[in-house]
Amino acid sequence: MAHDVLRGLQYRVDAADRACRTRGSSPTSHTEKLMKRGRVFLLAVGYGALLALLFVGIKRFERFAADAWYQMVTRRMAATQAHVPIQRCILGVYKPELPYSFRLLTQLEDTVGQRFTIVSFYQAWGDDPEHAFQPALMDNIIKHGYTPMITWEPWVSGFESDSLPPMPEREWRCMRDIGDGRYDDYLVAWAKAAVAWGRPFFLRFAHEMTNPQYPWSPVNGNTPSDYKNAWWHVWALFKHLGAENVIWVWCPYGTETKKYYPGDKYVDWTAMDVFNYGEILFGENERRWMSFDELASPLYAELESIRKPLMIAEVGCSDIGGSREVWYREMLTQVMTKFTRVKALVFFENPSDRTSGIWNIDWSVGASPEVTAEVRSVLEQNYFVHIPDYERKLAR
Repeated sequence: MAHDVLRGLQYRVDAADRACRTRGSSPTSHTEKLMKRGRVFLLAVGYGALLALLFVGIKRFERFAADAWYQMVTRRMAATQAHVPIQRCILGVYKPELPYSFRLLTQLEDTVGQRFTIVSFYQAWGDDPEHAFQPALMDNIIKHGYTPMITWEPWVSGFESDSLPPMPEREWRCMRDIGDGRYDDYLVAWAKAAVAWGRPFFLRFAHEMTNPQYPWSPVNGNTPSDYKNAWWHVWALFKHLGAENVIWVWCPYGTETKKYYPGDKYVDWTAMDVFNYGEILFGENERRWMSFDELASPLYAELESIRKPLMIAEVGCSDIGGSREVWYREMLTQVMTKFTRVKALVFFENPSDRTSGIWNIDWSVGASPEVTAEVRSVLEQNYFVHIPDYERKLAR
């Protein structure tokens, strides 16, 4: 169409030129020559102006079309209410061997009598090949019938670059540096690979942002503004590169964390992590056995005011100080009856966690026949569902 317009403009210029030459006798007078040149000049100016307007219009249309396409796809891919089980809850799982081997996951599903929908795994930032986006691992998750969720951890210590400060200074206010674009080379490569892969997946970026064990927390001087600026920067970069298949999961830690919330435009799901460490000694601080209700209620009350789908992205109970089977039964029952905004629940099936620094905690449900029996009895009530090909539904 643009070429037809240009041809039409050229025809009008040629026709005007011919009209000047055939109106009467040959333009021999000085006045006639000036008039001819003036007409040609004005036509040329008009020709150029029309071209400029045409170019600007096309560029504006491109931006409008891109924005409209992004908004349409985002509404479809970002776990809108049409793809969130309204009166039900889907299940997910993290296991250390996933997504490389699925044998133990199949055994767990057979034991509890329920198939999971989400497979969760963790990825740190850095220069090494394992820090890049992993299409083969993502394909393996899809091939086995699950939807991936990546917990994407900005451990900036994984980079070897002369342009970055040395360690440990590099970790000081690292979220500010992310927001300022100092890690854009890594982000661009990762996002482009995610776009090329093309399937929807959950991305839980910089989770538990106030947990002092993480360098992106306030322990290294990171402020709520640093965190939000980093989130906005990463989100905008992904949008610019066309990564509409990313479902953004914001997962705070503790309470009074809404000052870290990036905003509804930039978040698709909210999330929370719930762990009962039981009577474990952390340094000089001894913990006590706590119910799921005690642990989850404070943050749940804050997240409930954000009108986004809510997931429990990690959940586990130790065996130190109480009954795990009772804890898991009560947890699942309360998700059904009290914490009904929870639309996805991900078991943290790590049999050997040394987060405490002293204790080796077994969080896995499958390690205890008593626990799996209680879990199975609640799951048989059919509140928790498996959605086959969930990632395909997210893409519609």
